Amino acid sequence: MATNALNDSILAITQVPLGKSVSMIGERDNGAFNGDCTMQPTPDNIKCDTPELERKSILDTMKTRGRELMNLWSFSSEDETDAGDETMDPDSADKRTISTLVSVASPISSIEHEDELVSDEVIASGKLWIGKDYVNFIFKDFDNLDQPFLDLVDRNVTPRMPWHDVGVVVNDSAARDLARHFIQRWNAVKLEKSKLNPQYPYLLPKAYKQYNKISLPGVRFCKVSCQVVRSLSHWSGGFIDPETWEGSIHEAVVDAIAKARHYVYIENQFFISCNSTQVKNHVANALFRRIMRAHREKTVFRVYVVLPLLPGFEGEVGTPSGTALHAITHWNYVSICRGKDSLLVRLREAGVQDPHDYITFHGLRNHSTLNNVPITELIYVHSKLFIVDDRLVICGSANINDRSLLGKRDSEIAVVIEDEEFKSGTMNGQQFRSGKMCGTLRRYLFREHLGILGNPDPEWDVSDPLTDDFYHNVWRATSRRNTEIYDSVFCCLPRDEVRCFKDLQTCRTPMSISDPAGAAEKLEEVKGHLVSFPLEFLTDEVLTPNPGSMEGIMPTSLWT
Repeated sequence: MATNALNDSILAITQVPLGKSVSMIGERDNGAFNGDCTMQPTPDNIKCDTPELERKSILDTMKTRGRELMNLWSFSSEDETDAGDETMDPDSADKRTISTLVSVASPISSIEHEDELVSDEVIASGKLWIGKDYVNFIFKDFDNLDQPFLDLVDRNVTPRMPWHDVGVVVNDSAARDLARHFIQRWNAVKLEKSKLNPQYPYLLPKAYKQYNKISLPGVRFCKVSCQVVRSLSHWSGGFIDPETWEGSIHEAVVDAIAKARHYVYIENQFFISCNSTQVKNHVANALFRRIMRAHREKTVFRVYVVLPLLPGFEGEVGTPSGTALHAITHWNYVSICRGKDSLLVRLREAGVQDPHDYITFHGLRNHSTLNNVPITELIYVHSKLFIVDDRLVICGSANINDRSLLGKRDSEIAVVIEDEEFKSGTMNGQQFRSGKMCGTLRRYLFREHLGILGNPDPEWDVSDPLTDDFYHNVWRATSRRNTEIYDSVFCCLPRDEVRCFKDLQTCRTPMSISDPAGAAEKLEEVKGHLVSFPLEFLTDEVLTPNPGSMEGIMPTSLWT
C-alpha cells in the first residue's frame, strides 16, 4: 500500500465537561481503503441472502412521533423545576476545558460562551443536553432509542458523564481512500442485507487521481504524509475468501512503538494487551521490548497512557449488575499490573526496579456543583490515539484489544500521519525537530490535561516530555495531587484504598456532604483533569464473571 501525500490535516479535540456542549467529530468506522479496489462483489459468490430488516408499521411510527412531540411541548414546564443543567458553579467555568475544531498549525482557540455551541431552540428549552444527550453510561446505558427526547437519568441527582475524544479530518488522496473503503463496506452490507432492494444501490468508486481540492478560508495547514490503515475481514468487507483479512492498524501501532526514539503517548478506551494465549495482539509486547531496550541502553524513554477510570458499562461496582464492568476491569488490570503476564510485572521480573520511571498510567476526572452540592465524575476517555516522538500520530477507531486490532473481528479505521514540516523544539534538554502537526497536538493535550490550556503565562512548560522535572515533578506529581484531593473530598470510585468489595461499605461520609464549603475550597487546588489510574483497585477480588451467569457462559473473546 503506497503512502499518500497529504497537504493538509485538521484535528478536532473534544473534551465534553459536566454541563457544557461541544461539536464533535466521531471516529467510529465510516470506512477507508488504502488503494485501488482489488475486487468487485458479485451477488452469487460473496455472501448468502439474509432476511430484510424489520420495518415499523406506520401506526408505530406515528405513536413514536407523537411521544417525541409531547416531550418537546413539556420542556418549558419541566425546566422550571429541572435544575440539573443550570446549577453549575460559574466560578469553576475556567476549569472545565472545552475544545473546538482547530487547525493544528494555527493558534488554538477556546469557546467561552455556551451560546456559541447550541442552537436557539436548545437555549429556549432551558436545557443544554436534550433527552438522551444527558447520559451517564455507568448509571444507565442507552435504551428506548426510538424516544430520543426521553431522559435516561434524574438530572437533579445524577451528573452527566463528561467525554474526551480526538478525531481527524483529512482530504486529498487520503480522503479518496476513505471513500473507497466506505464503498467497499456499503456494497458488502448491500449484498447481505438489501440485495434485492433497489432503494439501496451499489456504489462505484470514481477515478483515483481525480478529486476536487477543498480549502477552508482562514485555516493554515501543515504538510504531512497520511496513510489510511484498517481492520477488515470477509464479513465486513465482502471478501470472497473467508480467510482474507487486513490488520494494518495493528501493524502500524506495533511498528511505531518499535521505532520510537523518545516517547509514546497513548489515549485509549481500553488497554487489553498482555503476554497471554487468550490475548493475541502485540501492543503490550512492543511496549515491553522498547522499554527493556531503553533499560539496557540506560537511555531516557517515556510512555504516557491515559485511560477511562472505569469502563463505560452500566452497573454498580460490587453488585451483580456490575458483571460486565468487572470483566473489562479484570482484563485491563491483567494487562497492566496483575499477574505474570501483565506489563508492569514483566518489567519488574526483567530487572526494571521501578517501571514507573518509563511508563505511567492515568485517567481524567472533573468536578462541579449540582443543586449547590459539589459533585465529581470521571471523564470518559474515548480516544484511540498514539503520538510518537512529536513526529507521528495514529488516530482512528481502534481500541487496544483483540476485537479492534486482529483484523478478523471488529471493523476499524485509522490514519497514520507523519509530519513533513518541523520547528525547533527540545527533547530531554537537547535541540530537537518537533513536527508542526504531531508536536502541536501533543502539547495541546498536555496543556489540556494539566489545566493550563489558554493560559498566556502557564505554570509549566510542556515542550519537553522527557525530562525528569516534567515527567516526575509536573505530570506525575499533578496527577497524584489531584487524586488525593478528589479522594479526600468525594471518596470517589475507583481508588486504591478499595481493595475488595467489603471496602465499599466502609467509606466515610465524604467532605462534599459533611462540609460542602470546605470541599469547594479544597477543590480550588485541583489543576486540570489529570488523575492517577488506581492500580490497586479491587486487587483482592476475582473480577471474572461467575461461570453460572449469563456473562460467564459467553466466550472470553467477547471481553478481549
